[in-house]
Amino acid sequence: MKAIKLMLFASCLLLAATVHAQNLTELQRAALVHRDLVKTYEAIVDQQVQNIREVRGNFLPSVDFSYTLNRLRDNSLTALEYKQNDRFLGSITWNIFAGFKDNFDLKTARVNEEIDRLGLNAVKQDIFLNTALLMLEVYRNQANQKVAEDAVALYRDRHREVALKHQVGILTKSDLLRIKVELDNAEQEARRAQASVQKSVNALMRETGEEISLETLDFSCLENLPEKTDYAEMEAMLLKNRSELLALEKAIAAARFQVQSAKAQLYPRADVSANYRKLDFDDYYFGSSDLQEDDMRLQATVSINIFDGLKKYSRIRHARIEEKKSEYDRNELENTLKTQLHNTLLDLEVAFDNLQVARSSRAEAEENLRVTDLAFKQGLNTSSDILDAIFYLSRARFNVISAYTQVFGSHFELQRQIEGFDVSP
Repeated sequence: MKAIKLMLFASCLLLAATVHAQNLTELQRAALVHRDLVKTYEAIVDQQVQNIREVRGNFLPSVDFSYTLNRLRDNSLTALEYKQNDRFLGSITWNIFAGFKDNFDLKTARVNEEIDRLGLNAVKQDIFLNTALLMLEVYRNQANQKVAEDAVALYRDRHREVALKHQVGILTKSDLLRIKVELDNAEQEARRAQASVQKSVNALMRETGEEISLETLDFSCLENLPEKTDYAEMEAMLLKNRSELLALEKAIAAARFQVQSAKAQLYPRADVSANYRKLDFDDYYFGSSDLQEDDMRLQATVSINIFDGLKKYSRIRHARIEEKKSEYDRNELENTLKTQLHNTLLDLEVAFDNLQVARSSRAEAEENLRVTDLAFKQGLNTSSDILDAIFYLSRARFNVISAYTQVFGSHFELQRQIEGFDVSP
């Protein structure tokens, strides 16, 4: 018998060891791995890397080879061209100077890569926020389910007591039916609460790509309330860390580089090239004819456009307008984010105050139910009084859950606004 107990105990320990609790950080990391949205933005960054390599190619010479085989059918005596010939051409072309356009285009490409990396970082922050809010929703719905089930238990106990009193003639049929109606309604609310829990779990699984059960979820991150924060400190972190703001600042820099790139059209262009040409006549294969021509040529070319219908000046103005547009967008976004930060901190402050009031109301509602219960058992209160006491207690408990989760919801929103989530690999 002892051996069986030891085996059962060892099995329980082994089972407990294999059950791994899923905390918020692990779920957020899993979401980054499984979400195709992240992979899409990573692909966009990779495209920008290839764009940089393409622009770098402008600094290198261009090498071309060509081979042409001609076959002419002409029976006229005046034909001056050989009926059969082949031609080989090789050339190397290198741009020496183009008004530093290639240099500014390369800087623009590098800045565009940084912008897309910031966009990837913003997407990761959004996924971390969504995962945190969905986990918070599971916690809230599970707590609401517990309150709903406790209300059902209270109504059942009181229904049993009223039924006994009705049998002995102390209470009327109306009292019994009134509590039965409330009991049925509470059971319906409990079933809806249970469904809400499962739906929130499904949403969390969709966000993270992980198999999740209520038994494995670790809500320890929600045990301790976050600390209150100062607006000035949060604003400084927002301006320093927010990817969208940094991306627009990079866009302004890219627009300035494009202004300089457009100005390059006002400067002369210098190119050097080397060409080699070899021709074979009256033969089918290159290099086997006795009648050949070949030449090698080196060229240096300097050119400048004098007039192109003022198109180059339009391109310069267009680039300057793009720079101004990015500055306007940046200012608008900064003002919007500051307003959102103000509102989030206000919501956090209200949530803290509401939580304090809700906890006090819950204690008062519990005491009210206790006093009402005593009076009801002594026949001093009616069934309506006990129903009101249960309703008030349930509402007070729901208010505590709402305020408590609102504190964490505002806290998570605040972390997103200052990009306080650690999304680094």
